Amino acid sequence: MKYISVKEASQKWGISERRVRILCSENRIDGVTKSSWAWNIPSNAPKPSDGRVIRHIKNFDMRVNSINFNQLIEKVNDFNKIIDSQEAYLEYFNKSVDRFLLMALSDENIEPSDILKILNKEFVPSLSFKTHMLVLNSKSIITNFFRQTGFGPILSSESKTDPFLSDRILRRINDDLYKGYEDFKVSKYREGKVVNPSSFDEKTYDVAMQIETLIFQYEREWAYLNPLVKASFMFAQLLRIKPFEEHHFLFASLVFALILLDSNYPLAIIPYDLVPELKANLTLTLKRGNYSPLVNMFKTSMLGELDRLVDLKD
Repeated sequence: MKYISVKEASQKWGISERRVRILCSENRIDGVTKSSWAWNIPSNAPKPSDGRVIRHIKNFDMRVNSINFNQLIEKVNDFNKIIDSQEAYLEYFNKSVDRFLLMALSDENIEPSDILKILNKEFVPSLSFKTHMLVLNSKSIITNFFRQTGFGPILSSESKTDPFLSDRILRRINDDLYKGYEDFKVSKYREGKVVNPSSFDEKTYDVAMQIETLIFQYEREWAYLNPLVKASFMFAQLLRIKPFEEHHFLFASLVFALILLDSNYPLAIIPYDLVPELKANLTLTLKRGNYSPLVNMFKTSMLGELDRLVDLKD
């Protein structure tokens, strides 16, 4: 019988080498054997059923099928027909990022007025150097997203050599939050386990495994979903899993922004005074699996942003 390596199986089945090793160790691959430290996988062995779907987000309607996205899609299409790169759009980019960060940094115990001062390159004596860098790094991360993905027809995107969303990308985003005060930060997923809220057996899962599963679902099973729905799913699930030790809401917000921008959607910006309502909707989402209030809130915000953008062309 012909055998293939873990790397070859990974390429053949489209999953990570780490996942293949786990399937081997769990004896879920027909005919697999181990010699010394290497796994030997029969070349004709079928890919095991994944069995890793996060139950909380397995049912794709999640009560969002009742939401009509036609108006949103129409306005996104209108925006993507714009060919003018006038200065007004660059000013919009800058201000929209600042407004987004008022939401994203809402758990960092920084006054909104101080966030705006730091974003305008002012020094706030009452705040630490670390806090200043965290705010500035957050803006730098989103600005780089704009460069990487483009922004509709206004900014051309850079060529990307890495997969759009991967374990490596998530770690890099978290690393970048620490630039300037912890330059050699190497992000590691936090130790611990998490429970799927709707899991009947309340089984716990390693954080790293949950992230791998989340990326798998994003790439495969969410592929046909509206970008705002995908971004909202990812946002809520990252807040449930809390991959790293700190900055949970900020990190989830940054990944949310990346997904939207990569889809040629503008940022969905919740005004600072409505952030408590956003977090209440998140609690409902994570507790009951009801994504409708969350998605509707982001949709309303995005429609407003699209109106602003289209109006700029006049």
